[in-house]
Amino acid sequence: MALDPGSCIFRRFAKLNAKNLLYLQAELAYIEEDLQHIIIEDKNSASPEKANYPYSVWELKESLHQKDEYPEQWMKVLEARKLLNEYNAALLQQAQLLQFSKPETADLEVLQEWLNREQSEKRYFSPEDQWSGENAEDLIALHSRHDNTDKFTRLVFTRVIPFFHRWLGYRDTSRKDIEAGVWYYNNRRIRSWTYITAAKLIIIFVYNIIFVLVMGLMVKARRVEIFATAAAFAAIQVTILTSGNGSS
Repeated sequence: MALDPGSCIFRRFAKLNAKNLLYLQAELAYIEEDLQHIIIEDKNSASPEKANYPYSVWELKESLHQKDEYPEQWMKVLEARKLLNEYNAALLQQAQLLQFSKPETADLEVLQEWLNREQSEKRYFSPEDQWSGENAEDLIALHSRHDNTDKFTRLVFTRVIPFFHRWLGYRDTSRKDIEAGVWYYNNRRIRSWTYITAAKLIIIFVYNIIFVLVMGLMVKARRVEIFATAAAFAAIQVTILTSGNGSS
């Protein structure tokens, strides 16, 4: 995660955060109700000091130093103030959490693959399934390498690079972190290439050549059918390329 910001994926704990807000809200509601009853009792009290509390915050605070009477109203105010700060902070934090996006599918798959590989070597993480199963819908990404990128750049990151790695990239041990067991690709260098039209066309050409070769080896189809499929695939990529140029 330190080397690859795209893998900074964590749980939102949406249910737990919502419950926490509801608990705080309920506590505050009870405190609010108690405080209102105390205010009414003090206002109707025979004590002139208590009767004057609604009109003088100073006298209300000074009730802390009165030995003959317990400063119930001011203590309740302080209790409410403390809980309000906690409640408001939780609200703001929840609002910030809701602004985080879900992790990119490709980034999550890389992280899950690494976790599965580590666990297959008996390096179990406890508690289990924090990034999979039901918790997969509770994940957020602190950073996305695809923010403010066009469709073509996103295609390169999510499709071309994984495809390249599966067939050729894994052989390049210079990219591999031996301790972590993962390969690293320079995001900035890849992104700079995607902004060059010639590089985009080269990427599309190479990707389609590989696509045709794989189709020819794995699928029993006539050459005309493979060519038609490749042409349609290339047309989609060119459309993405042109729309990406228009929006960038």
